[in-house]
Amino acid sequence: MKKLLLAIVIISIHFQSNAQFSKNRNKEITIAKVDSIYSNTLKEHREIWVHLPEQVKEGQKYPILYILDAHEQFHTISGIIKHLEKWDMPETIIVGIPNTDRTRDFTPTVVPPSTGEPYKNSGGYKNFLYFIECELAPYLKDKYPVDEMSTIAGHSLAGLFVVNTYVSRPDVFDKYLAIDPSVSWDDQVFVDKSKELLKKDAYKYRNKSLYVTVANSTSVDSVRVRRMNDRHTQHLRANLNFHDILVKNKKDHNVTWKYYPDDDHRSLIIPSMYSGIKDLFSWYKFKARWLFNTPKGYSAKELTNPYYTHFKTLSKHFKRDIKPDWQFVNDVAFFILEAHSLPKKAKAYLDVNLHFYPKESRSYLAMGDFYVTEKNKKNAIAYYKKAIEIDDNINAKEKLKKLNK
Repeated sequence: MKKLLLAIVIISIHFQSNAQFSKNRNKEITIAKVDSIYSNTLKEHREIWVHLPEQVKEGQKYPILYILDAHEQFHTISGIIKHLEKWDMPETIIVGIPNTDRTRDFTPTVVPPSTGEPYKNSGGYKNFLYFIECELAPYLKDKYPVDEMSTIAGHSLAGLFVVNTYVSRPDVFDKYLAIDPSVSWDDQVFVDKSKELLKKDAYKYRNKSLYVTVANSTSVDSVRVRRMNDRHTQHLRANLNFHDILVKNKKDHNVTWKYYPDDDHRSLIIPSMYSGIKDLFSWYKFKARWLFNTPKGYSAKELTNPYYTHFKTLSKHFKRDIKPDWQFVNDVAFFILEAHSLPKKAKAYLDVNLHFYPKESRSYLAMGDFYVTEKNKKNAIAYYKKAIEIDDNINAKEKLKKLNK
């Protein structure tokens, strides 16, 4: 019965979290709030779209993901993140940045307009990056529960902005998703620059991740296209050249480069977002969490060692101390003890809470309860006394009094 009850609780939590929608009084499903900020750097008001987790918990902060070309990409990426968050990635604040002049903002150099090109301004990359880093990010942190970890995603020219920032200013964001980036811009000036920058100061790229996807919009295979020199194939050729540079420097960089030979410049957007987000957050999923359902098949170390390694990894990525949920671990411990009669394995879970919550009396109270169940009065008394020492725990006092009768 206890096994069934725990399973029902877990299933209930899962379906509740996936059945909730953000609704307003008019019974409309909303995915974002429209906000705005005036940029002294760009000399214009910039609209931003802000999507918050459905149930923001008081005092909790959330990682942020910036999506460029918001009018085109915001709905897609918010849907993908909605599907992945909680189990495959953390709940995330999504900030969409609509364009006012995308060519100006995303390109690193000034290129005069040529026949057929739909732009007049270019080369404003540094100003736009400064806007995000020094104006928008502080504004968001002041107004919303933004955590330290950040991701940026962009497609085409916005993808050029993403890879350019990874190469030249990797300190600005932590995770970078570039979808079919326009690295052919200005005769591959970015690709040429990246040859030197990626070789230097490898420490700057520590704990940073880049995911790049590239489509084949040419109908020419990736081997033959390298020998061509026409305008139609320059986008793919430039991306292949950038790929070669990334491969040469792979020992110092956490980079994934994925080629979509059967997709074009637009059709690869959705699969790239899905695979890219999953890859960039592949460290988040805690598969060992569910091993407690079949505890007889694993040793105590196999059941609990993943908690120490996984939450160390989480802390590195979040740039702050991340701990497992105390109540969940405690419930699992007593589930294994009472439903499976495996005291050594149950104690291993209680040791997890003692490790992560050594200053909380409830950790020692729970261990005292464990030793009572095991009829080890001496150890039970010792742990109850420790709980009382920490914060004069009332429950520990009452249980200690009963043991001393």
